[in-house]
Amino acid sequence: MNRSCFSFLPAVVLTTVVLSSWTGHGAAQEIALTPLQATEVAKGYRGDALRLKPVVNDKNDPIGRVNDFIFGKDGSIFVVLAVGDFTGLTGQVVAIPFRSLKLDDPSGNIVLPGASRAALEKLPVFLTGR
Repeated sequence: MNRSCFSFLPAVVLTTVVLSSWTGHGAAQEIALTPLQATEVAKGYRGDALRLKPVVNDKNDPIGRVNDFIFGKDGSIFVVLAVGDFTGLTGQVVAIPFRSLKLDDPSGNIVLPGASRAALEKLPVFLTGR
């Protein structure tokens, strides 16, 4: 009897270790906003509020309109611009990094500093696959 107890004990220990490590992977993690993050979120912009807004360069020359947004799996954000189109629905569509835009311009327009329509029209056309 003593011998079977000792052979059973390693199996119980091994099973306990395996199950405890396995259940740890499936446990949900709680994500909370700190007061600072909530304040920063409140200062942000809704995507719908930016969509179809005019985009100008730093000389206030019209470039086009915001057409859409792309969110990369790595956390990167791109804005899709309809270049040369002032309805935001047609024109050459290009994607640029969102961080390139200046959203807080006093004119109310979105500014893409240093850009020109001609330079943006030379970028590869953005083709959506999804």
